[in-house]
Amino acid sequence: MARFKINTIPINDAIQSLEKGKINPVYYLMGEDQFLQQLFAEKLSKKLFNGESIHKTVLIPDEMSSKDILDYLTAADLFSSKKLFLLRNPNALKGKARDEFLDYIHHPLEGHTLIMMQDEYGAKNKFLESLVKGISPISCSTPFEREMIQWAHTFFKENDIQNVLPDIIKTLVDIAGDSLNHLKNEIDKIAISADGEINQDDIKQFSGWKRKFRQYEFFNYLGQRKLKESMELGRALVSQDISMISLLYPLTEFFQELLFHKISRGTNRVKMGYTRLSPSVNKQLGNYANQYNSKEITLALKRLAHIDKQLKSSRIKDESAITEFVYATVYNG
Repeated sequence: MARFKINTIPINDAIQSLEKGKINPVYYLMGEDQFLQQLFAEKLSKKLFNGESIHKTVLIPDEMSSKDILDYLTAADLFSSKKLFLLRNPNALKGKARDEFLDYIHHPLEGHTLIMMQDEYGAKNKFLESLVKGISPISCSTPFEREMIQWAHTFFKENDIQNVLPDIIKTLVDIAGDSLNHLKNEIDKIAISADGEINQDDIKQFSGWKRKFRQYEFFNYLGQRKLKESMELGRALVSQDISMISLLYPLTEFFQELLFHKISRGTNRVKMGYTRLSPSVNKQLGNYANQYNSKEITLALKRLAHIDKQLKSSRIKDESAITEFVYATVYNG
């Protein structure tokens, strides 16, 4: 079966399209950063209603029946007023409502605008694959560090604070860079109490929580073969809210994609398959593949298979497993 990659639209490109007045009847936001989801929804709402009364309905499958959700979307309006619907986790729709929903997104009602929001990146079943084929998702994954730094400058400017020193920005991103909401909240909190120039003491005074690391950061360092950072983030991940057994699948997928890049070079490449790797990682797969040779990638996949057996027989702890894997793969190859 042919494999192909999910083609996501950068959030900035999608917002620029809105600002130019191009509004689609259906949007699909994919990625866990709820600040970006909310930002897009607010931009669309402002452009759609343009000062008129806002008619917005949030549809949550965990709190509503699938039938009720379809009834909301397909209810004709005698007065033809504009309506905006926000549907969280479309994958939670059940039964024949899924088929009816797929039909709706291809034939939406005039005046109805729908935003689907999916925190998880990827298409793990046929229903989500069908959504991806019909609508190019807009990437709402949490940005990498470089883009986080740019966002931090933006948040400071929104608080009328200019020219913040780079080391201050870097410290904030290290502390609060697990999501844009956390970063913004931290900067807003500091800005309220800051008197003039912001220094490291201001940050330490108001930063009392520990940063939560994301998988995409780990894969980024792993792809660059940065041992210290890969080791630190890998151990942090399995000590927070993820187990090594649940990390095995994306790790295996990551190295399979690197191997696919290796064997497909110089040929008419078949598009890559549906992947649960974040778009920021997918964009860099070619660069990551340059850091490893085919033998090293194959050895990494064999190590993962061996770890899987060890974990199922309870012969190894999570932190030991990730430590041994990262060291053997990044340092020894």
